[in-house]
Amino acid sequence: MMEEIPTEDRHPWFESADDAVRPDTAVLQSLAHPLRIRLLGLLRLHGPSTATKLATQVNESSGLTSYHLRHLASAGLVTDAEPDDLAGIRQTGGRERWWKAVHRFTAVPDAPAGDEAAAAVRDDYVRTALAHYSGTAQRWLAAAHTWPQEWRSTAGFSDLSLQLTPAESIRLQGEIAELVGRYRRHEPGSTVEPDQAVVTAQFLVFPHPDQEPPAG
Repeated sequence: MMEEIPTEDRHPWFESADDAVRPDTAVLQSLAHPLRIRLLGLLRLHGPSTATKLATQVNESSGLTSYHLRHLASAGLVTDAEPDDLAGIRQTGGRERWWKAVHRFTAVPDAPAGDEAAAAVRDDYVRTALAHYSGTAQRWLAAAHTWPQEWRSTAGFSDLSLQLTPAESIRLQGEIAELVGRYRRHEPGSTVEPDQAVVTAQFLVFPHPDQEPPAG
């Protein structure tokens, strides 16, 4: 008997449809760039910022970050911050442009069946996003020695091989998402208490590539 694969949103911590952007092929192609993914991630993590401030964080020139922010804006992923968005943010004068993320998450849709060009764009984006995830972990390893031992002990990296059906694989992702959703979500600009830190929770679920695909 063929198991039905759930089609509902696999991320139950989305509070509304506005939480996530579901980019079309053109937007996904624009986002499939390492620096753009990182800039968007920083705006989603820390809240509004300027090209200059972001340049310092990513060790690039403000001209380059400004260029990529404009590309993200043309794709509808970032926009100008409003005065209310900057409440509580210390500004140092000047009239530099402040940017903010439009959405909190990116939900990548499957490419339409038979559309090889769209599938190639999606693969390119996912490849770039996976490199970004790996880069984040690598930056943690580089900085870990500066953190207290109690925080160094919280980091864990492991994998486990499971034998699943397609429906079970999707259900596993949903159950992990529900578990993560029970914990306090970081909001840009929110107060981080002295005994807290912003923790990134990454999980990957995919068929192991070193095997023959099952018969369709």
